[in-house]
This record gives sequence, structure tokens and C-alpha cells, in this order.
Amino acid sequence: MSVLREQLLTDMTVCVEQALERYDDKTGRFLTQPDGPIAPGASPADLYWCPINQDILYALATLYVAEGSPYRGNDKLLKMACRAGDAIRSFQYPDGQVEFIKADGSKWGPTYMGWTNYAWLETYALLKDELGEKRRKDWEEGLKLAHEGQAKEIASGGVHNIMAWKAMSCYRAGQLFDRPDWQELATRAMQQVVATQRPGGYWPEHEGPTTLYNLVYVHALGLYFIFSLDESVLPALEASARFHETFTYPDGSVVETIDGRVKYHPNVSQFALVSFSLFPHGRRYVRYLLAVMKPERDCAGVQGGLLPSAYHHLVEGEEEAVPLDEASYSTNYHDMALVRREEPWFVCLSALATPAVGSRWGQDRQNCLSIWHRDCGLIIGGGNSKDQPEWSSFVAGGRFIPDQARVVPDGNGVAYAYGQVYTLLEIEVEPNWVTVVGQAEQGPAVHQLVLNLKKGQRLRTGAGFETVAGEDPIWWDSAKLGGWLQIDRVKIELPHGARLRWPVMPFNPYAIDGAPTNGSEMGVLAINLDSSSARWRISVVG
Repeated sequence: MSVLREQLLTDMTVCVEQALERYDDKTGRFLTQPDGPIAPGASPADLYWCPINQDILYALATLYVAEGSPYRGNDKLLKMACRAGDAIRSFQYPDGQVEFIKADGSKWGPTYMGWTNYAWLETYALLKDELGEKRRKDWEEGLKLAHEGQAKEIASGGVHNIMAWKAMSCYRAGQLFDRPDWQELATRAMQQVVATQRPGGYWPEHEGPTTLYNLVYVHALGLYFIFSLDESVLPALEASARFHETFTYPDGSVVETIDGRVKYHPNVSQFALVSFSLFPHGRRYVRYLLAVMKPERDCAGVQGGLLPSAYHHLVEGEEEAVPLDEASYSTNYHDMALVRREEPWFVCLSALATPAVGSRWGQDRQNCLSIWHRDCGLIIGGGNSKDQPEWSSFVAGGRFIPDQARVVPDGNGVAYAYGQVYTLLEIEVEPNWVTVVGQAEQGPAVHQLVLNLKKGQRLRTGAGFETVAGEDPIWWDSAKLGGWLQIDRVKIELPHGARLRWPVMPFNPYAIDGAPTNGSEMGVLAINLDSSSARWRISVVG
């Protein structure tokens, strides 16, 4: 077994062992405590479970069959995998759909749950001879119903990350159940996916990239190639590998600054490892990600079959360097963002301007700056929200979403237009600090930095105020700040007139009532600009 596969097996084992505590032997379900408030009117029977919790069965099956696994041939694990699949089958409607229930008890209607169907399908392939005739036939009926339904959805047309995933799963199901019509349909769908990729290696959602959900396209397309050997998809896969190699923080987490859907998460994504491994630079990227991955924290990889698919299908070979190997570089990536690395800093400035969208899933592209530090992680940034001006880099001209944005010629900043008001964000990156300069012309503006400030962090100011972020809100004006603010080890030298507000809670599209999750609170530093500029200097002390 190769070193990488051995690590994947070890990481998978850690993730599965954590999840075993959530197994309910009465139902075969894996339960999860909801991250946030319970949905109004939720039934106790629906709490702490959603169908995608069952995706872990692919990892269970992998550990059961894999050579070198501590659970190889383990009857208890086999029983759990079988019961987990039975739980999916028993939850299906007659047409193969399941009710989309989340762990908070909210219900989102019947759906063909592509993530779960794929994980269940691969588990069937691995355990077919262990299932027994009755269970095997029952699973086959459920899987065929699910993929017949997914095939009808794919045939209706349209490109979306979920449809790409379902097309990949239908191709694989076509192989296992001798359905060439599903394979042909999936191939046509993947050709559409390739045709709609934008320059720069991403698929647009809400008129721009979404770094996280782009990985769904990439993972699906890569597995489709593994199953089909359709080389026509390789250029799109290579372009997407370059995209993700650029928009990854040095700790392996996904850069959220250009993402129009998802906020920052400090974990290492385990999507698309197979897809990246098809290219020498992608293989180096995979090795890098696995080196910084912490399975006890990044256990989402057993959901949707991410780690198991990497274990079974990873391509190994020669490697080439990626940007993350460099201690210092600057990139204007396809005029959509500036990315600067100057060890120990990583800075991203978005140059995307897209209109607001009505869908709850599309966030306002408003928070244009992120600053990350090797020792402190994300300091400034965190992503976008919806209908909340306090999350914007600028509020000007009656707007909080820029109408236009462009990288300035010298490569150190991005200019924005908010109606008739023009603003500029510039960055200066040195080993010991990052300086952010905000400017406004032809009208007043409010310039804001969104702080990754959480409960339990200690705050000190130049005026001598000190507190720990807790239950009480913080509203500190310039007099209380006194020229600088220190949050744990991060010190921010402030322009005169700056003020602090905490907490600021974001809209959460994944909760039916938009309620924020625990730990999603942020802080906001703001200053009024009147055809003037403001300088903020960020450093790490101690």
C-alpha cells in the first residue's frame, strides 16, 4: 500500500471511529446534534438525523474490505453498514425519493439525495456478496429507483453541481446494473458541464464562482473520468485544479473571499482529491492537503464518500510544485482576484461585482478582503451574507454591493464603483505586518473590515479597555479604542474615527429560518470616509 493510501485509510478510520458513537442500533441511523436552533414545529422523531448522515456507510464498507484496515472482516462494522443501507431503503418513497430532513428537524421536501445514493451505490458494489439474497435484491430495487429518478432529472437539462454529481452516480450505476442508457445520458450531461466552465477553471453559480461548491463539480467530473476514461473532460479538470490550488489558504482551508455561497470554514476540504491526482501539480496539491489535514476535525470526508472514493481511485505518480510551495508570490488570477503570499501572510482581494440575487442560496458579493496568518489563521474576512450592509467592505452611494470592480494596474489593489462613488482597497504585505488602505472619491463612504472575532477571545485597546468576548455586545467608539485594538495576539493599528461592533450575525441559507449557526459571529471595524483614505496596520505580537 502506498504512503498516501495508507494515510487515507488512517484518516478514514479516525473519522469512522468518531462517527460510531452516533450510531443508533434501533434504527440503523447515524445521528447528529444540530449546529444551531431547532426548527419550529420539528418532530422529536426527526431530530438529530438527516439522510446524508448515512453516507458514512461507504467508509464503513471500505474499512471492512480494505487490506491493512483495523476493521477488515469486522462483523460489527459489516452489520452497521448493512443496517445503514437498510435505513436509507426503508426511508424511500415508492419513487425512490427520500424526505430531505435536516438534523434540526426542518423538512425541505422529497428529493433524490445524490450524495447518499452514490455512497449507497458504492457500498453495494463493495458488499454485494455479503448482503444476502433478500437484502441485495431490496438494495438493488432502491438503488435502481433512485438512479432512474436521477436520470429523469438529468434528462431535463441544466448544469448545476448537484446534477453533475447525480450524472456521475448514474454513469457508475449504469456500469453496475447494465444500463447503457444511463451511461449515455451521463456522458451528455458531463459534456454540458465541461462546456459551461468559465475561464479560470470554475463553474458559475449566481454569476460568479463558489469555491466550495466548485469542488462538487470537480469531484463528480473526476470520478466520471475514472469510470468512463472520457479524455474530453481532462482540460476542464486541469483548469479547475489550477483554480483550487490558487484559492487555498496555506493551512489547507478553502479561500472564501470569492465565494458567492459559502462562508469561511477552518477545515481542509476532502472533495476532489481523485480529480486533482490526475495531474502532476494536482498530485502535489493532494499530498499537501493530506499533510495538513486533521481527521479528528475534518471528518466531513466520510460524508458523500469523499475519503473512500479517494482511497479507491487516487492516481499516483510524478509531482510538480504548486503555489502553496512558495513562500512569496503575487497573482492576479484572471482579473477576478488578487492573491498575495508573503510568509507568514496570505491575502486575497476579490475583484468580482455581481448583482444581488433573489435566491436564498446566493449571497451578496460584498466582503472583498481576507487576511490570513500562519499562527492565527483567518483574521479578516469570512465571506459574505445577504441583505446585511454591515458585512460589506464599503457602503457608499446608497449601495453595499459594488456595481463594478477591477484590479488596478499596479497589482496592489482593487477599485470599486458604488453608484457615483468610487472606492479603492489596497494592500501592502511585509513579513511583519499587512497594511490595508481604503479610499473613497466623489462622495462619502463607510469603510469596514470584518473581523473573525469569536467568543472567548480577549480584547484590549489603546485607551486601556479590556474584555473577553462573551454574552454582552460590544460597541466601542474611537475614544474607547484609543488608536489600536488587540485581539489575542493580533494587533490592529486604527485610523482616527474607527469604531468596533460585535457580534454581527450572518444570514444562514442552510437553516429554514435563516438562523445563524453557533460560532458564526463576527466583528466589524468601521470608519466614515469623505473623499479621504484610512490606513489599518495588522500585525501579530508575542
